[in-house]
Order: sequence, then C-alpha cells, then structure tokens
Amino acid sequence: MVLSAALFDMDGTLTDSEILWFEAERSVFARYGKPWNDGDQNDLIGRAIEDSCRLLVDRLELPLTPDELGPMLVAEVVHQAKTRGMPWRPGARELLEECAQRRIPTALVTSSYREFAQLTLDAAPEGTLTVAVTGDELPVGRGKPDPLPYLLAAEKLGVDITTCVAFEDSRPGIRSAHASGALTIAVPFQVEIPMLDGLVIVESLEELSVDVLEQMVAAAR
Repeated sequence: MVLSAALFDMDGTLTDSEILWFEAERSVFARYGKPWNDGDQNDLIGRAIEDSCRLLVDRLELPLTPDELGPMLVAEVVHQAKTRGMPWRPGARELLEECAQRRIPTALVTSSYREFAQLTLDAAPEGTLTVAVTGDELPVGRGKPDPLPYLLAAEKLGVDITTCVAFEDSRPGIRSAHASGALTIAVPFQVEIPMLDGLVIVESLEELSVDVLEQMVAAAR
C-alpha cells in the first residue's frame, strides 16, 4: 500500500462552514456598527485566526485587540453551528467512510480552534478523523501557510508525510500542505488557488476514491 493517510482541511473542504463564519463575523461586527459582506470574508479564507483578527481589527478599526476578538468570533461560530448544524461538502462523508473501511487513517488539519473543530470531529463517521491539529494548538506564527500543521498530523499518525494525501481549498492551506511534502489535492470552493508543481485539482471530493488516491500517490513517487 502506498497511501498511508489522508489529511483533511475543515472549513470549505470537509464542511461548508464558511457560511457559518460569515454569519458569525457579521453578527459580531454589527455590535460595533461595522458592515460585513462576502467579499470581505474571502480575504480571510484559510488564514490562521490570529492573522485574521489582526487584519480585522486594523481594517474595521474595531475597539478591540486581536486577542479579544478571536474568542468572540469562535464563540459566535460555535453558536451558529449548533443552531444551524454543520453542513458537509459533497462527497466528504463518503470519502471518510471509505477510508475507514479500507483502514486508511484520517486526520483533521484546520486553522479553526479546537472548540469549533470538535463539532466536526463529533459528527464525523465512526473511526475517522482520529487525529486533529487545530489552530489554537500551534505555536504563534506557525499556522497555515507554514507546513507545520500537516507535518504534525503525519507525526501524530506515525506515518511518512510523503505517502499522505492532503485536501485543501484555500491559498494558505494549499501552500501549507504542498510545503509539507504531502501529495496535495485542491478542491476549489470560494477563492482562486495557487498553481504549484505537482498540485492535483479536482472539482469535488465526489470524484475521488481510495483506489484513485493510491494511484495518485504511486504516480507521484
């Protein structure tokens, strides 16, 4: 077997949670009389929360520090998810289930904080996403696009990163996965993606199966 593990980004890749973030951001910023629209949110997709909060405090001139804004946004997005439910991207649950059936370990690698990521972990098919790397558990400045999140996920699973596949939808996430040495599969959603050597692009996770992933890893070695 050439495929040792599958590593998944969360927001926009496994789950359609960007709408939850948008509603959370709009709700929090409305408290300070600040408007928020889809175009504003696109600049944040895939960024570490700390980076996003620094950008937001500066851009919106919020009377908060980034350290104060972060927990407010996380609390609100958790509320949104519990109220609306966590929507899955097409093919996500099916691919996770097949990985479990074929005994391919899976991990969640996300810039989101553990409190929010736990909702996806709890809702994931049994036996999947047994390892998670979340944004609040990383050293400051080492979130995506740094490769550390994916390297840590492979280390926790006890596998060679170069025999893993990583799924991403954002520019920072794709750069993180690609730099880690994993075979990186981009599933474009809301933003344009960077063109990198060896990057595989698919329209949907519905196109993929474990057999296809193993063929991709074998061809890349």
